[in-house]
Amino acid sequence: MWLNVKMTLLLPLPAIGIIMVMKLGGREALTQAMIIGQVAILFGYPFRKRSLSYFPAAFNFGRSFLYKWTVNWRFVPESIFLSKPFALGLLALNVGLLFLFVLTRWVKPSKRSFRGFLKLCVPAIEPRDQDTMASKITPDFITTTILTAMTVGLLCARSLHYQFYAYVAWCTPFLLWKAGFNPVAVYALWGAQEWAWNVYPSTSMSSATAVGVLAVTVAGVWWGTRKEYEGATKGVIEDDHPHNE
Repeated sequence: MWLNVKMTLLLPLPAIGIIMVMKLGGREALTQAMIIGQVAILFGYPFRKRSLSYFPAAFNFGRSFLYKWTVNWRFVPESIFLSKPFALGLLALNVGLLFLFVLTRWVKPSKRSFRGFLKLCVPAIEPRDQDTMASKITPDFITTTILTAMTVGLLCARSLHYQFYAYVAWCTPFLLWKAGFNPVAVYALWGAQEWAWNVYPSTSMSSATAVGVLAVTVAGVWWGTRKEYEGATKGVIEDDHPHNE
């Protein structure tokens, strides 16, 4: 339902998909994805009655943002902020960081390579180790994965406005703790982020601080979770087999 209000909730979608495949299996994950899509379509029906105007506006990736309202890129010259290469660079960075986490962190509980993980997404294939794999998808793993995907998206956003702090405020404390930083560093970074988002209008210093803390958070989580599931081996644990009703 929230997707019809704020497209920001699409940011953790890759992480949610990976979690569902490992926790539920490809068949059930596909079913849940269809339910999510149907609910989103149902609640968004009043808007989709005017789909010719709704979809171009909702997915207008070429629109320009007002430089005076940006919280995160005030330290970048306005000419660069409004340029297409800057927008494409942020998009490429977002995709690259997501792939980095997918390849080196998020698929580890499956004990498979990325290619092996993709086979799990086929509904007709049921892995023999599904229960073992599902047991490793703990609340801690789910929270870390979803909040990391959200923070990566916020770090690479073309422009953040003050209402986006509703997401940052929830992600930052947990992820800084997950990164394994010293408690003093955690409070210092958290305080810096709080200060940066309470400066109005934003300044070069406040926006650089906001982006800097997000970058440190993402890098910290990637490094801090390097030893989780480090015993996982590449390749399939047991041969997968076709699903038979």
